[in-house]
Amino acid sequence: MTTPNAKSTATDAQRRRILDMLRTGPKTTLDFRRAGIMQSQTRVHELRKRGYDLPTTGRVTIADDEGYMHVGVALYELLGEPEKEAH
Repeated sequence: MTTPNAKSTATDAQRRRILDMLRTGPKTTLDFRRAGIMQSQTRVHELRKRGYDLPTTGRVTIADDEGYMHVGVALYELLGEPEKEAH
């Protein structure tokens, strides 16, 4: 079942999608692009500024859905999340 905003390209929705994806393991820029996140490097930068430990853990060579090879594609991993503020 998909939520009403599952296909949203709003900035907040993209950040949430990146975090949801990274919680299952490392992901590449191409993985994010397939999920509708076209400026993933910007969203990753924003998440880092918000306290997420989200390093670029490597660069990989992968083929896209059309068979084109891409060299040096960023690989990201979520190593830590900021502590929630107490209300």
